[in-house]
Amino acid sequence: ALFLPSRVFVPLTLSTFTRPTRPTRPTQPSHASYSNKVESITAVADNEFSIDISNPLNDYESRSAVTVRASDLVDTDNERAGQVNFVVKWEGAQKQSTLAVMSADDKALKSKKKGSPGFAPRPLTAAGEWTPVLAVDCRGLEPSGFNAGVDEFTVVSCGGSTFSEEVDFSDDWCEYCEKNEGAVSVNGVSFRWTAL
Repeated sequence: ALFLPSRVFVPLTLSTFTRPTRPTRPTQPSHASYSNKVESITAVADNEFSIDISNPLNDYESRSAVTVRASDLVDTDNERAGQVNFVVKWEGAQKQSTLAVMSADDKALKSKKKGSPGFAPRPLTAAGEWTPVLAVDCRGLEPSGFNAGVDEFTVVSCGGSTFSEEVDFSDDWCEYCEKNEGAVSVNGVSFRWTAL
């Protein structure tokens, strides 16, 4: 049996990276991708994200493409837990499992190391780093996948153009930047969930 703490903070991280990295665990894929003339990539605030979840106590029980939005609140059976963004009751479970989208201001995401940005969601600005773009508080479930969709991210080019429509990281993305008079592209985007 697998036992998890009752509260797990899980940030979704994004990377566009040119040199392969050695994974820290087998579940973290190595990646070889790049961005061309991109200054930053940011998750759109209060967007609807599609997440795959699983029951940490049963390998055969999961849900695909669960949609979660920070502003959509649901009541739970537990009065002390308050409102969350997603609730599921696994087969045979006595309690509900919940997922809550965390804000960048949440103290649990702050780093205890001086000068470290911690795990609060922020724009991806440096190639070669995994950057948190979404953080969730999970109780009784684990996020197992992320399904990138259209208009979930905003891309700012080095020339200062902002692209917020038709940005789709489910495949390679490319657009023309009039300010730079050239292509702006993001290829081979990788996402991973990391438990804190």
